[in-house]
Amino acid sequence: MQPHEQWLDRAEDDLSFAQLGFREKYFSQACFLSQQVVEKSLKGFLLAKGRTYPRLHKVIELAKLCVEIAEDLEPLKDDLKLIDEFYIPTRYPDAVPGGLAEGLPGPDEARSALETAATILQLIRSRI
Repeated sequence: MQPHEQWLDRAEDDLSFAQLGFREKYFSQACFLSQQVVEKSLKGFLLAKGRTYPRLHKVIELAKLCVEIAEDLEPLKDDLKLIDEFYIPTRYPDAVPGGLAEGLPGPDEARSALETAATILQLIRSRI
C-alpha cells in the first residue's frame, strides 16, 4: 500500500468514528476527528503528488500547498477556517484563553465539520 493510501485510509477511519461520535452526541470529538480527516486527506494528497508535507496541523496551511499543485482546490480554503479552530480547543481545555467563542462546539458545528470533512476527503480521493 502506498503511503498516500495509508493516510487516506486513516482519514476514512476518522470520518467513520466522527460520525459515530456525532450520533452519540460527542460533538467536540466529532469536530476534532473532522479536523483530523481533513489534515490526513491533505497530507495524503501531497504525498500522492510526490510532495512532502510539513509537520503541522493547520489545515489552511496544508491547503495552500495543495492549491499550488491543483488550483481548482482553492475554494477549499474557505471551508477550512472553522475546521482549524477545532484542533486545539477540543483537545485541551486550557490551551487557548477563551478557546472557541461559544465554548465547546455543539451539534451545528459538529454537523458542519463532518460535512466539510466528508466533502474534502471525497474531493481529494477524486483528484488522486
